[in-house]
Amino acid sequence: MDTVFKLSPVALAVIAFSASAQEIETVEITGHQLQGVDAVVTADDLAKRQAIDLDDVFRNNPEVSVGGSAGVSQKIYVRGLEDTMLNVSIDGATQTSNLFHHQGRLSIEPELIKQVDVSAGAGRATNGPGALGGAIQFKTKDAHDLLQANEKFGAQVKGGYYTNNSGKKYSASAYGELTQGLGILATYGYIDNDNIEDAEGVEQPYTAAKQRVGLIKLSGDISPAHYVSLAYDYREDNETRLIKPHFQPFSKNTPLKQETDRNTITANYVFSHSDYIKLDVSAYNTRNRIAHLDNPRWGTSDGNIDTFGGKIFNTALMDNHTLIVGTEYRNDESSFDTDWDGKSHSEEGTVYGLFIQDDWQVTESVLLSAGARYDWYELNDNLNQDFESSGFSPNVSVHYEVAPGVTLFTGYAEAFRGQVAKELFIIDYAENVADRGPERAKNFEFGVKVEQDRFDAGITVFDTKIKNVVGKNENRQFDNIGDLTTQGVTAHVGQSFGSLSTRLSYNKSTPELNGEPLSDGDMTLGTSIGDTWVLNIDYAASQALEFGWTSTFVERLDDVAEGYQQKAGYGVHDLYAQWLPISNEALVLTLSVKNVLNKQYVAHGTYHGEVGDDILGYAAAGRDFRFNVSYAF
Repeated sequence: MDTVFKLSPVALAVIAFSASAQEIETVEITGHQLQGVDAVVTADDLAKRQAIDLDDVFRNNPEVSVGGSAGVSQKIYVRGLEDTMLNVSIDGATQTSNLFHHQGRLSIEPELIKQVDVSAGAGRATNGPGALGGAIQFKTKDAHDLLQANEKFGAQVKGGYYTNNSGKKYSASAYGELTQGLGILATYGYIDNDNIEDAEGVEQPYTAAKQRVGLIKLSGDISPAHYVSLAYDYREDNETRLIKPHFQPFSKNTPLKQETDRNTITANYVFSHSDYIKLDVSAYNTRNRIAHLDNPRWGTSDGNIDTFGGKIFNTALMDNHTLIVGTEYRNDESSFDTDWDGKSHSEEGTVYGLFIQDDWQVTESVLLSAGARYDWYELNDNLNQDFESSGFSPNVSVHYEVAPGVTLFTGYAEAFRGQVAKELFIIDYAENVADRGPERAKNFEFGVKVEQDRFDAGITVFDTKIKNVVGKNENRQFDNIGDLTTQGVTAHVGQSFGSLSTRLSYNKSTPELNGEPLSDGDMTLGTSIGDTWVLNIDYAASQALEFGWTSTFVERLDDVAEGYQQKAGYGVHDLYAQWLPISNEALVLTLSVKNVLNKQYVAHGTYHGEVGDDILGYAAAGRDFRFNVSYAF
């Protein structure tokens, strides 16, 4: 359905006028509030939207697009760059796994999320090694997030139903304080849904899911100077999938039994001695697995990526400086077994890093941030080739408050990424060229932010270039294939009056590889997405009753790579209502409707295919009523 969507000047004026009324709860945070973070998503946002997948998590942020209708095939794009170009972590545990380019690599249950921080573009040294396109940090809940005032122990049960795919979701949590300040949380959830249906009532085959998730977390202060956290996070998705689950069925894309699971263990210790010594020590292990059972051509293939890492850093407050100095280590080991050749294949990569970041409040109105990191990479690939590289990643930025609440800012940052392991499901045959080199991102930004009373607005202009980006050359080998660039602008305006809030956000990104727009075929690099507008309206009728509306408009994309289809524009609307009928918030009732007007569309991050090719991705889900009941006792 080739729908054209363009915002007329009149429509822009109407939306901008309404946007000048208020602000949204999923806020962008920059400048003096939280350095290096462009957007934040909270647990409250996710509960109101009844988020069940990554698309729901990032629904309100135009800089972040999610493609793929089914959760297993969803990929995140930040300013058009795929999440494989970013550092993504869960409670500090880096998620390096790239299992298969035909499906998403990230798996987390929104029910467990406390907060998500998004940093777009190469930035601070604390973002970790190889953050070419930025960083996304997921933080999970702990016992103290669920305990009410003066409670020592508690429990919570939740149940949800979704009409579009007859989905059912259940979870149960128990939590409490073992000692003063030290709490424990145990959560288990189960999701069962049928295939989704698009707006025309057509069932999208093999999008059904049965998932099990769990989190056990011991965390808190064991004394005024000592904080500890130990967590185990588990997610499992076993279902019949297509071999390439982000494509619809065709002759070579047949269904088979697929098993995926992720296990993450994190440990963290913080020692707070004085303003000069706040020492943070962390260690983690993530095991991400995928298996295709009884493939009619290749038999059974089973593999996993084990990531072990740790970080030590100190934060010192000295006069007008906040100084962070640290070191980190990560080891990624891929192991893949397949029946077609009866062999076991492996790759192993390691990175060591040192970093420093200083935020200096030069004057009351000038904040100078500067930092750098140096990283050493080692890789032993599937052909037993050894690669080594190292590089320096500097950054500097300035925020200048030119008038009360009006801040100008500019910044430049680089990010170095050495040779890293390939995606898991191709290490039985894919080769690196012998002289494969490292990649380097250079990101320049400038803009202005206004925060006065209950009004806020901002605009950021960015220019990113990733030199010697790694992809497949004409011989299907992994090589440095050229330069990936993306330029664009992101902006927002909002104001609040009383209990009503509205916010309009906009993003334009133009990712290109060697001067040609990124296409859906540039998997693991990114894709081109039309200009995106998001309008949010929230109204609190009382302390116990809230309503909200989100409109997402994506403009038609005509500038596409040669041979690829143009992408039709669309407008989609969602709403929610949340009611707390009991004053102590023990009972929470939520109704949300996704795609209220039952719009037929294909998200721009979803595979659209080449011109004349019948290999296509899935349409988005049609109208979906979601009901959720939560009771704590």
